[in-house]
Amino acid sequence: MTQAGPDEVDDGREMRGSVEIKDRAISRTAIAAALKDPRVTRTTGGFSRLTGRELPRADVTLGEDTIAVNLYIGVTWPSQITEVTASVHAAVEAALATMTGLHVHRVNVLVSDATLDSGSSSSSDTEESQAIPPRPPTAGPAAMPVALLLGFALLGLAFVAGREFLIAHGHLGGRRWIADAVSWTAGLHWQSWMIAAAIAAVVAGLILVFIGVKPRTKTHSGLGASTVWATATDIARLCSAAAQSTRGVVDAHSVVTRRKIEVRVERDAAYDADRVDVDVREALAPTLSVAAGGRRLTVKQSVAAPTRVS
Repeated sequence: MTQAGPDEVDDGREMRGSVEIKDRAISRTAIAAALKDPRVTRTTGGFSRLTGRELPRADVTLGEDTIAVNLYIGVTWPSQITEVTASVHAAVEAALATMTGLHVHRVNVLVSDATLDSGSSSSSDTEESQAIPPRPPTAGPAAMPVALLLGFALLGLAFVAGREFLIAHGHLGGRRWIADAVSWTAGLHWQSWMIAAAIAAVVAGLILVFIGVKPRTKTHSGLGASTVWATATDIARLCSAAAQSTRGVVDAHSVVTRRKIEVRVERDAAYDADRVDVDVREALAPTLSVAAGGRRLTVKQSVAAPTRVS
């Protein structure tokens, strides 16, 4: 589903971007919200995984600007089912509205299983499973090119060793590569260029060790409970769309880094700068409540050039 950001103004200017929310992200958001209720159980693995009957699970239907969800859950027994479903319904509806900004048309909560509450051990297992956050998206390892190169080099070495083995046992004709290379190496004498080669080998080794242990950089930021992830570009588009919907703002552009969110707006000269600043920050508040991630907000203003009519 693609939700177009409100990047249009009254003069009919074209849209400048869009935000795409996958069905899987909406499904995970609904499941995470349902699991916040301790009376909702998790059924996963084994036969349930093979048959696709894991609980809770969510079937998502997307409209033009609306969401409908069928949520299947299991509950502990004894529990008042009407209370559980009402609580889950409210939590899921609020989470989806906050995360996506779309109208939640319908949330159907269906109880598909009941599990006997075995006491504290069952509760602790459920809490432990809920406490494990999903892994954040990260960039590929920096050592991947070196690892691929080393892998191909080892495959080549294995080929040469196999060839030498067949030649030594008379199954293959030709000269021995390894024996000739060893003889050539044994005949070498110390030369000045070997110092530079040794230094280069040490430097290359240190670089390989560094890129091997270097932490992988995060490519996305968690929204809310970190069940939905967005890139810096996606967050910038959300901020620009929210700022541009503010009265008096002609155009908006956002830059998102690891430490700050900078929103640059062009305002109509007829509007007060302080009032526009307050309105822009209020418009950004819902987005920043789930997407800020500790970043500092900065709003910069400039006056839009007057339009000349020839």
